[in-house]
Order: sequence, then C-alpha cells, then structure tokens
Amino acid sequence: MDRRSGTTLSSKKEALMNIESLRTAVVGCGGHGTNLAQAVRRSDHLQLVACADIDVGAARNAAALTDGASAHGSVEELLGIADVDAVLIATPHDALAPAALAAIRAGKHVMIEKPMALNEEQAKEVEFAAASAGVTCMVGYSFRYGMAAYLSKLLGEGAVGDIQAITGSIGTPPMTDDWVAQVRRGGGPMLYVGCHLMDLALWFVGEEPTEVSADVSYRGGDGVDESSAVTLGFSGGRPAQFVVTQQASGFFYDLRIIGSAGFVGLCGRTFGQFEIDVQSEVLAAYKEPATLRPRLWGDHITTMLMPELAEFAAAVAEERPAAVTATDGRRVLRVIDAVALSARTRQPVGLTPTLSAY
Repeated sequence: MDRRSGTTLSSKKEALMNIESLRTAVVGCGGHGTNLAQAVRRSDHLQLVACADIDVGAARNAAALTDGASAHGSVEELLGIADVDAVLIATPHDALAPAALAAIRAGKHVMIEKPMALNEEQAKEVEFAAASAGVTCMVGYSFRYGMAAYLSKLLGEGAVGDIQAITGSIGTPPMTDDWVAQVRRGGGPMLYVGCHLMDLALWFVGEEPTEVSADVSYRGGDGVDESSAVTLGFSGGRPAQFVVTQQASGFFYDLRIIGSAGFVGLCGRTFGQFEIDVQSEVLAAYKEPATLRPRLWGDHITTMLMPELAEFAAAVAEERPAAVTATDGRRVLRVIDAVALSARTRQPVGLTPTLSAY
C-alpha cells in the first residue's frame, strides 16, 4: 500500500501503463516551473506541449526543453490556443488561485504548486470549482515525495506507536528579492516554506488541529513575517510546535515525531542532503537509536518531482482524488490564516473540522 495515495503501488503502475501521455502545460516558468517542465520531459506519462509566463522569454526557454512545445504570455492565451489535458501551475503565490481557476473552468486537470493560494477563501474557491468541474486537482507538496517519504514509511510500519508530539523548524536566509519579499504577493517564510511543516503535521497526525497559537515578528516597514513560533493543538492534548524563520544563514529543515514507542527525526540542508534518526520499541532493527543517510540517485527533479507527477497522472487515469487534494491544501491555509489571527489578537484560535467539497 502506498501511504501517500491510499492505492496499491501495483494498481497505480497498471493505471499508468494503460493511459496515453497527458498533454501537459506549465504555467509560471521561473526556477520551479522550469524544474517541473524538466520533470515532464523525463516522464513516461506526461508530454510537455505548452508553457506560459508573463515573461514570454522564460516561457520560451521552458518550452524549448521539448520539440514542438508552444510559448505564451498568459494562461488565458495558452488555454485559448494549446490543446492540453492538464496544467501545472508554478506562479508566484498571488497568481496561483487565479491561474488554477482559469484552467479548471476550461475543463483541465490541475496540479497547483504549494501553498495553492494566498488564504483559505481563495483555496476554497479552487476546491469547489474543481469538484464542480469533475477534474483532478492536486497540490504540489513535494516534500511528501522526497525526504518526508522516509518518515512516512517508518510511521506506516508502526515505528513510533501512537504519535504524542511533533516539533520542527524550517528556515531560509533573509528574503529580500522579487515577489518572495512582498507581502501582497504572498512573500515571507510562512507561506513559502512553513506551509511544508503544516502539511506534514496534518498528514502524519491524520487530523486537523483543534487550536492554533502563534507569536510572529514582522519585518519593519513591509509587513512580511520574519520569524514565527507556532503551536498546533490536536485532540488528546497532542502538540505540534514549529519555528519558521527567514533569519537563517542558509536553508534548513528539521522535524521530529515523538510517539509512545519511539521517535523519528528528519534533518537536512538541501533536498538531497538529509539524515533520518530513528529509535523504535516496535521495529527490531531500531531498538537502539540509529542515523540513516539514504543514498539518492539523481537530482531532486528525479527523486521528488517525477514521483509527484506520477501520482498526479495516476489520479487522473483512475479518476480518483490525488494524494494531496485541494481540501488538503485548504486545510493548511486554514492553519496559516489562524497563525496570522492568533499573532494579531495574541489569543489562541479555535478550529472546527473543515468539510470537503468532494
């Protein structure tokens, strides 16, 4: 069983073998969008046929990865001209939801880069539009397909028993350039990288928090979050505590899951440079604490993005929800909205379970 999608690996492989390549477009051709175009080019299940970006030169560069792919200056132009089945969206945060809605309303399957929107209200509009249109909508939380997949496997084997607490941190150097430094465009570390920690906490615990408390410092003058200390309260008194900052000397991430029968931890500085710590009273191989250094073959496009796109293609082929649904993405943004509200009011924010549109 693949814990990420709820389907067996054999059924996913069979579904992929039985479909023609999805004619795929990439919207947003900056660094990550170009990486997605590379992943499509390497895929057996998707075919890159078009790219769009407000910088048409960037769209042309990404389209040049595949013979015959067209370049466009907007998602609307692309949808009006190119014959596509699916759209991968990797724009700045403020353009994610509008681009997704345009593609969904044109009847296209979509994979939206995290965090999928600026806030829960925008995410809800995307979620309900996809459900109404009957198209697959996946959110691109690629950590699930890279470093966090190792933790997922251990948790699936019962390594820690019942999860009792989660701690973690993630950081970047100061964000001073382009849209990531602009609050109106969704800049700041919480939406840029902190969303990964929130997604993993919800994924691993398997439920939504009942309460969110946060203390956030903001950069003077522009209102972008600088450092955040966040506590999520889950049922049974289980806490998850995180620090998200843009005051680090370099990119890093750290996550530890403590359970009734052991712990697992993840620590890294890049997508491909990380360690897994594990101690388990359940798994004989880890009765004594051990540090694992997975040997990775290929770059993060191969190890993270291609498995992510394979899941997207399989969900389309099987006509089922993807492993990371629009509802999952909205739940993360609901938590992040509560972080901002708690910081502003200096009070905990209570949450009730969200309803899915599917």
